[in-house]
Amino acid sequence: MSDLATDGTGHRARLRERLLADSDGLMDHELIEYLLALVFPRGDTKPLAKTLLNEFNGLPGLLTADSAALARVPGMGERSVAAIRIAQATAVRMLAASAAARPVLSNWQALLDYLRADMAHHATERFRVLHLNKRKMVV
Repeated sequence: MSDLATDGTGHRARLRERLLADSDGLMDHELIEYLLALVFPRGDTKPLAKTLLNEFNGLPGLLTADSAALARVPGMGERSVAAIRIAQATAVRMLAASAAARPVLSNWQALLDYLRADMAHHATERFRVLHLNKRKMVV
């Protein structure tokens, strides 16, 4: 049974059902809207989600924004900044695990995906040194 019986038939319930059925069908602002809805149990989070995506030029820029920049956006507090940061940390860890699962020489795309997610959208340049073990796997 769905949560509609206890949650009503509102926007958040429909958004949750769409998320559970097919998260690929959600637009970027809807993903951020639902993430923020977990922090703000009441109120409309769509305007804040759209503002964040606009301010940081899309989802990659938003997820790699530093905490101070996120906190400067009106409506963002410590809990909502933490929610955005946990989403970014989770995505990077998932990509890192995929990159580390096989030898680098046979897994270039996974390594590039991880490095792009971890480094590409930051305001300051980053430099990485990757150490490999004897089996050509990232240490």
